[in-house]
Amino acid sequence: MIELKAYAGLIRNHTELAGELGVDIAGCTREEREQRLVVAAYQKWGEQMGSHINGQFAIALADDETGDLFCTRDPLGAELLFYYQTADGQLLVGAQIKDLFGQPGFERALNRELIQFYLGFTYVPGEETLFKGVYKLEPGGYLRFGAQGLTLGRYWELSFEPDESKTLEQWADEIDEAMNASLHDICDEGEVPDSFLSGGVDSSYILAKSKAKCGYCVAYADQKASEEADARATAEYLGRDFEGITVTPAEFFDAVDEFLLAYEQPSSDVAGLALYAACKKVAQKSSLCFSGEGADEFFAGYSVYNRRKRLRMSPDPVYFGTTYIMNNSEQRRYLKEFYRNRSARAFMKERGAAARGYDPLAWMLYVDLRSYFEGSILFNSTKIARGTGLDIRMPYCDLRIFDIARRMPSEFKMGDDGNKIALRAAASRVLPHEVAYRKKLGFPVPVRNWLTDPTVNADIRRAFESEAAAEFFDVDEINALLDEFLGQKPRVSHPIWFPRHQGLLWRHVWTIYLFIRWYELFFE
Repeated sequence: MIELKAYAGLIRNHTELAGELGVDIAGCTREEREQRLVVAAYQKWGEQMGSHINGQFAIALADDETGDLFCTRDPLGAELLFYYQTADGQLLVGAQIKDLFGQPGFERALNRELIQFYLGFTYVPGEETLFKGVYKLEPGGYLRFGAQGLTLGRYWELSFEPDESKTLEQWADEIDEAMNASLHDICDEGEVPDSFLSGGVDSSYILAKSKAKCGYCVAYADQKASEEADARATAEYLGRDFEGITVTPAEFFDAVDEFLLAYEQPSSDVAGLALYAACKKVAQKSSLCFSGEGADEFFAGYSVYNRRKRLRMSPDPVYFGTTYIMNNSEQRRYLKEFYRNRSARAFMKERGAAARGYDPLAWMLYVDLRSYFEGSILFNSTKIARGTGLDIRMPYCDLRIFDIARRMPSEFKMGDDGNKIALRAAASRVLPHEVAYRKKLGFPVPVRNWLTDPTVNADIRRAFESEAAAEFFDVDEINALLDEFLGQKPRVSHPIWFPRHQGLLWRHVWTIYLFIRWYELFFE
């Protein structure tokens, strides 16, 4: 007998699966049918079950006949699954890290060696976590635990196989058809979706193609950082309702602790925290919202990809991702202990090793998909949904859409004239030209200005002078950083370094502060 021990997810091809597996799902709720389907899929396909499911999922199954525990996770990594092996050899699993707390044999301890990774990347990449011994099952992977111990495997491998035979219009046709299919399967009959809406093409295309009733836009009083006006114009053009969800500085900073507790690992993504604060409000108005994750990572939407040719001119190129803000010398400046064996360069080089034969853009996309996309972008969405109760669904994160990106040559993603070329071409069929080809703003949040408010930076100063800070950081150095950012005379002078890094000072302050606050919440 197969017993389902844990499940989280959304299966898009449930109708096809039910027919193939001979499972009766008539009259079932979504949860009931998906639980039936994953058990039947394991009985038929075993470790390869994940390759037959289009959707997001984290699954743990117990096999009474063999005594094995089997766990698997979706190819893109939209759902999370964590595991921990106890001192006496037992395996604990959970969809959240906090699911492991309190289980017999779990010992909560800090993985100190990963602090520098967090400081560099602003999130924790890879399968390790900041909780010692707690690992994240990798996307497209599975584990089996039983009498033979713990074994890890993969049923899916990320790869790009460009098809040079198609034109731009043919790629746009494929995107259009796949988006129709994704939006058809992502909701059950009777579910009424809304959608997040920025001024950019990704969310605008979703709203145009879907039956979403209302577009919700994260907004700020500072209109220079707000996309509300552009988003409102798009919603009006499409004949949809619209609401700007204003996030105030007080709401943003008041959400920090709740955000960190929901995330379980520190993340200094200010857009993620702003979205978290907004989702708390949206959840009072809507139960289901579409979101545009995947478009930038599949179809090359970030400006950093403009560096692709320069990166590959290096004899030993390494791409650190879109968020790397603190190099080794800066980490050494702040940290009391720096682990030389924990090289971010070696880590990211290994992450992209299998794609070294790809063209420069495909190589960078491959690295981001194996680090930033799964470890930050999708992690954010999953944790925001869990923390706020809002059901967030991602139309782009459909294997049919990803397969297009996987086969699409780089020239149809980015060129001298812009990015997301084929996606914009598809979107221009249902959106005004100025919307389909609008430059990406990158979800700006006016945090830099907010941090200068004494009522805000007072707690940052407290944290920087706390016992927790003294445990891990050179307190003089981090307080000198804060002094310089606030325009005060630093207690430690760095006459060259500070002026050269003015644009990054607030991000260093924010990243260090969130780690200290996270540590206080989970360990003090």
